[in-house]
Amino acid sequence: MKRAIFPLPVFILPSGYTRLRIFEPRYLAMVKESLKKNQGFVLCTYRHDREFNVSNHGCLMNIIDFDQDKSGQLLIDIYAETAVSINNVYQDQQQLRHADITRCAPPTWYSNTEIADKHQSLSRVLTALFANNSQLADLYRDAHFDNLAWVVARWLEVLPISIDKKQQLAHESNFENLLSFLHTLINNEFAN
Repeated sequence: MKRAIFPLPVFILPSGYTRLRIFEPRYLAMVKESLKKNQGFVLCTYRHDREFNVSNHGCLMNIIDFDQDKSGQLLIDIYAETAVSINNVYQDQQQLRHADITRCAPPTWYSNTEIADKHQSLSRVLTALFANNSQLADLYRDAHFDNLAWVVARWLEVLPISIDKKQQLAHESNFENLLSFLHTLINNEFAN
């Protein structure tokens, strides 16, 4: 299936939410078309080294809410429905990117998993982070703090580390190494 592609310096995994400010005419047209056809668009990581700045993978996003900021710019809340691979990228006359997309598997570790006692701190600290950040809490209408993969994915999205590091951790590390990294970081930063 063909979808519009929106490359941004953003990292998101399936079941993630984010808010975007839309102001360029090409992306306003993308949002309008997406709502008109009731189909999402793809959000992918902006790559300086790739043709059209589009990475090989992204997430199919659904618009779940919209508003305007104080200056009148469009704000959209979007939800990552599924991971997709991106092929045959091209640009239209407005320089909006489009591509063929295919649903693909998320990272191998991304499956519903109960949180074992040894990983409860990851969930507890993330719950507190959401409670202290109204923008995050407002975006995540459907939180799953009892699902280890969901908790890990949200940590990867919110941590202030490079997108390249997030990509590496999500797609190239085994789950135990990823958990170890998160425990070390969170224990050092959020120690009780």
